[in-house]
Amino acid sequence: MPSGLPVTLRPVTRANVRAVCDLRLGDHQERLVAPAAFTVAEGHYEPGAMLRAIYAGEQPVGVLLVEVETGTPYLVRFMIDAGHQGGGIGREAVARLVAALGAAGWDALETSFLPVEGGAEGFWRRCGFEDTGRTVHGEPVFRRDLRGPAQPPASTTS
Repeated sequence: MPSGLPVTLRPVTRANVRAVCDLRLGDHQERLVAPAAFTVAEGHYEPGAMLRAIYAGEQPVGVLLVEVETGTPYLVRFMIDAGHQGGGIGREAVARLVAALGAAGWDALETSFLPVEGGAEGFWRRCGFEDTGRTVHGEPVFRRDLRGPAQPPASTTS
């Protein structure tokens, strides 16, 4: 559902933690991504982690967690509430994250996902991530160069 509202990344705070923890995935996604409440809990115990609520306007609609303990930022968790998917909020949130990490001096961002039909691979490719050929826990690791544009140029061919 297209929101048309500005997408921002904000810290998870006492004021928004309940709304963030109440975010839900679609039924078909529950086995692919941990619940938002798990992400919030994990984010508070990871040294140097970046835990952010994803907002559309003034409403939290998603959450992300980036860990940096390996020396390259790793997007451990990324989810958009089921009722807000399909309108570009996720792509815009990734673009904001890429810009923030690039401005902080990082060169790349990595993520991984369960390789299932109808899963997240297409989304990550549309956001400019490329397969590294590596796997972590059976999941392909994708990498995004932070020195380039936030999203790849639109293809003129199908």
